[in-house]
Amino acid sequence: MSPTYRPATINAVEATATVSGSAGGARDEKGNVYFFPNVSVSIGYWFDNEGVSSSNWDTFFTAELWINGKLAGKKQELAGKGPQTYTFFAHKFPEPGTYKVEVRGKNSKSVDITIKNPPVQEKKAAQ
Repeated sequence: MSPTYRPATINAVEATATVSGSAGGARDEKGNVYFFPNVSVSIGYWFDNEGVSSSNWDTFFTAELWINGKLAGKKQELAGKGPQTYTFFAHKFPEPGTYKVEVRGKNSKSVDITIKNPPVQEKKAAQ
C-alpha cells in the first residue's frame, strides 16, 4: 500500500522556547511572554487523528507553518496514540516585532509571537 497524505485538522497552537530555562525568552511587566531574536521557538500544535490508529504507517497528516502570510515550513506526521497528536515546528525570528504565526492544514489556527531584545543587565562596580 502506498502512503496517503491528508491535511491535518489543527486543534490548537502554542509557542514555547525550544531551549530550556530562561535563555529563550522572558515576561514583560504585564506578564506577557516574549522571546529573543535568533533563539529557536517551538510552535507546537495538536491535530486530530481522525480515527487513524498509531499502527497505521500509511496515513500522514500534513501541516504548513506560515509567518506573516509567508510559507515558512511543511511537515508530514503519523498519528500518535489517542484522539490527537502533538508535534511542533522550530523557528528562529531574526528581528524584534510581533509575528502572526499560523499552522495550516484542513483549517488554520494562529498565535501572535512577540520578539524583543534581551533586557540589559546592569553591571555592578567591583568593590
